[in-house]
Amino acid sequence: MKIVKGSRERDSKSKTIFQDGSHAYELDKDYLKLPDFLKYVPACTGCCDRNDYLYLATRDRDHPIVLVDPDGYYVRDFGKGLFQFIHSVFVTSRQTLLCADSNSHVIRELTMEGELIRDLGNYGVPSDSGYQGDIWWRMHSSGTVIPMNLPYQKNWSFIESIKTITHAAPPFNRPTCAAETSKGDIFVSDGYANCALHKFAPDGTLLHTWGAPGTEPGKFFVMHSLWADKEDRIWVADREGNSVQVFREDGELLAYCSEGLYQPSEIWADSEYIYVGERGGITIFNYDIEVVAQLGYYMSPLMTHGFCGDSKGNLFVMTLSEELPYSLMRLKKM
Repeated sequence: MKIVKGSRERDSKSKTIFQDGSHAYELDKDYLKLPDFLKYVPACTGCCDRNDYLYLATRDRDHPIVLVDPDGYYVRDFGKGLFQFIHSVFVTSRQTLLCADSNSHVIRELTMEGELIRDLGNYGVPSDSGYQGDIWWRMHSSGTVIPMNLPYQKNWSFIESIKTITHAAPPFNRPTCAAETSKGDIFVSDGYANCALHKFAPDGTLLHTWGAPGTEPGKFFVMHSLWADKEDRIWVADREGNSVQVFREDGELLAYCSEGLYQPSEIWADSEYIYVGERGGITIFNYDIEVVAQLGYYMSPLMTHGFCGDSKGNLFVMTLSEELPYSLMRLKKM
């Protein structure tokens, strides 16, 4: 009898490549190298600085921001005690960090070392958008959830609560993301319990708010993130609304895309393209707001919650998935 054995090194020998035309990336699932105490900490999003150091936002309150060097190795972590539910991190031109704390209803600006500089919004005080976070329980107790004995469903509960939003409210009710334009203005997607996009001056003065509940162009269902491209156009990812919308800084809607997307979750741009991370793929736009490539497929490993890139064109996918064992994966540009 012949005994045949496979290789225990098969994972390192096998390659996974995502390609559409000239846009090709090799998946590196083992890029992130964290110490044991952070090994299973879920990373929800991240952003690279000008030296390609990656600032990861995590769901661990003791280690909410983790700094990783360009080779994927742990450098340090910081931010303990500053966040209830960090949802985004953005490196500004002033070399500070803008972080959305959804559950505290603020955007927190930190130094690169983790010291609090200021808050946008009223800490712990949500604005009134009509949002009812307990609507699922009330539906359940009133008998409108069928079957009556259905166990609690967090995703169902989340969607039903979003449906209770009646109007765009002032800052903030569970903001999801903050980004900066070339002029230093700050835009915030107020999307987990509001349907508003806010514009702030560099000094924190609120300049403009727009939005309305819905899935039609110009309206928002779950505004999950945003990004300002090099032309200072504001790209918005409406995840459960399954759309990407592009606005001028004054709120004028320039473009709307919903066809052929897998629930856009986060957006990042370089000088050539705008990249949209989705639940199962990545859609790449040029600066004429045209789709030039789409990577991935339904339920592929590119199950994006957070998303960013570095100066070399590599992309980073933060999954925050209970089904995938990898919290962060790098797509190395080929």
